[in-house]
Amino acid sequence: MTLRRRLVLAFAYLLVLIVVALAIPLGVSVDRRAKDAFYARLSAQGQVIATSLGGTTIPGGDLSELRRNVRIYGSDIDARVIVTDASNQALLLADSDDDQGPPMTPYNTAGRPEIGAALQGQSVRLVRRSVDLGGDLLVVAYPVLSGGQVVGTVRLSQPMAAVDARVRRSWEAIAAVAAVVAIVGLAVAWALATSLAQPLRSLAGTAERLGRGDLGARAEVTGPPDVAVVAVELNRMAAELTALLDAQREFVANASHQMRTPLTGLRLRLEALAAGPPPDPEAELALREVDRMSDLVADLLVLARAGVAPRSVTSSDLAEQARAAADRWRPVAEDRQQMFALEAPRIPVVVSADPSDVAIVLDNLIENAIVYSPSGATVSVTVSKNGGGTVHVEDDGPGIHPSEANRVFDRFFRGKAGSAVPGGTGLGLTIVHDLAARWSGSVELEATGSGTRIVVRFPEPGATTELTEP
Repeated sequence: MTLRRRLVLAFAYLLVLIVVALAIPLGVSVDRRAKDAFYARLSAQGQVIATSLGGTTIPGGDLSELRRNVRIYGSDIDARVIVTDASNQALLLADSDDDQGPPMTPYNTAGRPEIGAALQGQSVRLVRRSVDLGGDLLVVAYPVLSGGQVVGTVRLSQPMAAVDARVRRSWEAIAAVAAVVAIVGLAVAWALATSLAQPLRSLAGTAERLGRGDLGARAEVTGPPDVAVVAVELNRMAAELTALLDAQREFVANASHQMRTPLTGLRLRLEALAAGPPPDPEAELALREVDRMSDLVADLLVLARAGVAPRSVTSSDLAEQARAAADRWRPVAEDRQQMFALEAPRIPVVVSADPSDVAIVLDNLIENAIVYSPSGATVSVTVSKNGGGTVHVEDDGPGIHPSEANRVFDRFFRGKAGSAVPGGTGLGLTIVHDLAARWSGSVELEATGSGTRIVVRFPEPGATTELTEP
C-alpha cells in the first residue's frame, strides 16, 4: 500500500470517528428535544382545555356548545379531543372527530387507563401503540374540575408520526452534512497526502535511476523540510558516489597501464635470457610465472570493472557473441583433439548486457571447459531465448565434486580438478558470476552425470529493474 493511501486511510479513520462522535449525540439531542417539545405542547394544550371547561356544567350544561368548542379545539391543535363526564361509566360528551355529535353512551375505557386516572384527579401523559392507527400515539388526560370536584375528563391524542417524521428529517439533514464534511475532508486529505507523497516518489525515482547506473540523476529539493533534507543528502551521496566511481575507473585504467608495462619489460628480458646463449632453463620457468602474473593482473582488472555499476543500459546479441567465441576457441579445442559443438539460433537473442562483458563471460566458460577436459572430450555451447537469453556451456571433463559446488564462484578457488592443471588464477568463474550480476543476470552450476554444465542467464532489454553490484 502506498504512503498516500496510508495517509488518506488514517485521516479517513479519524474523520469518521470525529463525525460519528459529533453527529450521533447531535441527532439524539435533536430527537429528544423535538419529542419533549411535542409532549410539552400537547400537555399544555390539555391543561388549557381542561381549565376552560371547568366552568361548564357537565352533564347538565349545553352539550351542543361543548361539542362545538371541542371541535374548535381539535381543529386548532390538530389533535383528537374527547370529553367525558365523571360518572363511573365515563359517558362520552364530546369528540372532535365526530361532527354529528356523539350519543350519551359510555366511553370505551378498555386499554385506556388514562381516563380512569383522570377520574381520580390525576393528570396522565403516555405513549402507547394504537391498533387503529397502526403506530404510536401520544395521549394526555386531565380532570375537569369545578368547585374542587372532578366533573369530567379531557383526553387529547395525537399520532407520533408527525414528530417522528420531523426527527427523521433532522437525522437525514445531519447525515447529509456529515457526508459533505467527510467528502470535503477526504478531498483535503488526498491533497495533503499527495503533497507529502509526491516528493517521496521523486526521491524513489531518483534512487531507482541511480541504481540503474544513471549517476547524473539528482533529486529535486522540494516538499516539507524533513523530505527536503533527505533529497539534499541523497544528492550529496550521489555526488560522492560518482566521484568514487570515477576515481575507481581512473585507478583501473592507470593500474592496467602501470602494471602491464613493467611486466612486458620483464618478459622481454626473460625471453632474451631463455634464448641464450646459452639457454637458461630458469628463465623459462620465470617466463611462465610472468605469464601467470599477467593473467592474474588482467583478471583482477576485469573483476574491478565488474564491481562497478554500468553508467547506462546497453544490449548485445547473445547468439552472435556465441558464434564469435566459437570461432576464437574452436582451433584451440581441435589442437587438443577435442570436439567443439555450437547450437545457436539464427535469429538475434538480444539481452541487456554489454557486448564486451558477454564476450569475457563466454571466453572464461569455454576456456575452462577446454582446459579441464581431456582429449577426445566434447565441449558444447548452447544458446536459447527464454525471457532474455540463456547460454549453456558443457564439457566431458572430470566435473566438480559435490562438496565444492558451493565454492566454485569464490575468488581464487580452484578445487581438486583445478589443482591438477598448471596455470590458471582461480578467478575465471568469479569473473563470470560478477559480470552476470552486473547486468542483473545469474549463473548456475547444474548437476550432470559426468562433466560440468554451467548456465548463464541474461535479462531481456527493459526487463532489468535495477543494475546491482555483485
